[in-house]
Amino acid sequence: MGMYMGIDCLPAGWRSCLAQDETPLEWKHFQDVETLQTYLRQACSRYPEVRIAVATPCEGRFVSLHQQCGVPVKVGKPCEDVLSILLPQQSYLLPSIQYLPTIAAHRRVMRPGLGSSTTLCRIVYLLYQMRKQDAPWLELTFYYLELLDNAYRLAVLQHGQLVDGTGEWRVLLGADDGEVDSQRRNGVEKQALLEQLTRELAAMLTIHHIEDIVVLDYASQPASSQKEMVIDHFADRYRFFHYPPVASELRGFEAAQGAALCAYGLSRPGLAAEVVRRLFATTTNAEHLNDHCQQ
Repeated sequence: MGMYMGIDCLPAGWRSCLAQDETPLEWKHFQDVETLQTYLRQACSRYPEVRIAVATPCEGRFVSLHQQCGVPVKVGKPCEDVLSILLPQQSYLLPSIQYLPTIAAHRRVMRPGLGSSTTLCRIVYLLYQMRKQDAPWLELTFYYLELLDNAYRLAVLQHGQLVDGTGEWRVLLGADDGEVDSQRRNGVEKQALLEQLTRELAAMLTIHHIEDIVVLDYASQPASSQKEMVIDHFADRYRFFHYPPVASELRGFEAAQGAALCAYGLSRPGLAAEVVRRLFATTTNAEHLNDHCQQ
């Protein structure tokens, strides 16, 4: 039995998931860095052998933090304060999608980013659940779509490996110069999202020839209206599948759970290691992973 932790660094806070092997034991949401630092010190003292993986919204490569030997990691001040505590531990900073070795070199120069390591970790959790249901790798070919309030993130998987993505697209708020009532503005923003997503999916279909979409709804609108709107709009062109359900208390912790699975998969054999190998296209040895991601 081993202890593993995933940390999801959010724009306004942090979420953590502490797991024993592949089973979540404790999950917490922190809104200030001091409380998180105290929690991490206590966890590292309680479980000296805990292994930790961190997902951030930044673009960056895989880093084995305990092998950095004092070399700074550029992730922004709040995350740096957290990472400084983890340096003595077996800990990892997970890569954004564009730094995975399965991404073609020309796609890395087409966009500022293809998706953050937070999105990567949600995909880790998704693939882990699919493989638990004995889904073969060759059938794990689909678009992964995250819906937010007037925004989305799109990634492309072929045979369980990430090969493309769009990063995050967001409606330009305040683009209308006139006085517009909120109901009309909401309609304009929804129309903009649907049209942009139509463009992206049409282009992806031409390149990748994929018609299946797994959708995860993070929009705050009631009754998942954002997801229903998108599915209804594209139902005649694509096949939609829902992201695996999670326990109500773990809603929003999918990335933290995925990061904990990465910490486990980078350390020990098993299903999580299989997912990590597939996505990172390498062995679970952290030194080798670091070398691959820096190529």
